[in-house]
Amino acid sequence: MGHQQVTIIRIMTNMLKPQYDVCVALDGDKAIAVAMSQKPDLILLGNLMPGKTVFEVCELLKKAPETAQIPVIFVTAMDDRHNEQIGFKVGAVDYINKPASPEVVLARVGFHLRNQRQDRFIKRVANGELEDSEKIKLAAWTLLDQE
Repeated sequence: MGHQQVTIIRIMTNMLKPQYDVCVALDGDKAIAVAMSQKPDLILLGNLMPGKTVFEVCELLKKAPETAQIPVIFVTAMDDRHNEQIGFKVGAVDYINKPASPEVVLARVGFHLRNQRQDRFIKRVANGELEDSEKIKLAAWTLLDQE
């Protein structure tokens, strides 16, 4: 792992830590293991990981039932449409191009976390976990207040 990649990880962590709990993995296998054990709400994947490619890691995360529903955002300097298409094909929900401003990172992360919470709420209602209309209203207002 190059010094530049470690620096980028540190910068991204510092951007996110004031608002979010952050777990870091420095290679593809470790990223998969951390995702499986921690079940994060969102995964950011850098494109320069030792071992597996970012596409392989994303594809494995999307195939595993434990992590399939976790949104994955690629943080990348790759600026070609081909890699972007591959990323979306293997399950990424978004790309953040480096260098990214804190405002862009926080806006994209916040957007996808809100979507994730809304999806979970809809699934709970659809599965019959929330049947009482007052509980449904309360949960919906709680989601709206988090925006």
